[in-house]
Amino acid sequence: MPWYRLRNLLLGLFSLACLAFVGLVGYSLLRTPELYDTPIGGPFALQDSQGQARSDAAFRGSYLLIYFGYTYCPDICPTTLMAMTRALEALEREAPDKAGRVQPIFVTIDPARDTAEVLAGYVAHFHPAFVALTGSAEQVARAAEAYRVVYRAVETADSQDTLIDHSSYVYLMGPDGRYLAHYPKEVTAAPMAAGLAALVGSE
Repeated sequence: MPWYRLRNLLLGLFSLACLAFVGLVGYSLLRTPELYDTPIGGPFALQDSQGQARSDAAFRGSYLLIYFGYTYCPDICPTTLMAMTRALEALEREAPDKAGRVQPIFVTIDPARDTAEVLAGYVAHFHPAFVALTGSAEQVARAAEAYRVVYRAVETADSQDTLIDHSSYVYLMGPDGRYLAHYPKEVTAAPMAAGLAALVGSE
């Protein structure tokens, strides 16, 4: 076989191996339910950035890609929301039928500062399908507890710059509201998109 054909064959095999690896990483990052001793997810009653009541039941039939954070978060939250955005954009290019079944959701854990108006302006920087949810401190706490999200305020010298330590996972919930998988905060768009492509519509 001529050397250039062998070279092209090897390059092609290498490319296929890379794609398979990305898909495997995305899938394995998702499939780790043993991380938790209790179920993930449950009922919630919140309001969106337009002031409309939204419950978990209102999203039945869609896959939820849901993240808990806050708009004053200096780095982790915007980075994660951008990864979600890029993953959905990739899924729209590669599998638009699957992308249309995924609803991205951002739930604030800082309802005192994250008003409906603040949330509306914030999520406008990310994927246009994002729904931002808030509520009373009690409502948010119940939703966070259902998703095993832990958070606490860290006071600073300037009360306007109060930071919140919080667990940072992106959860994928099925059309029936059941937990399917999750992504850690370090995940990037490519493995997230690969994982979504593998799981959406697979049940």
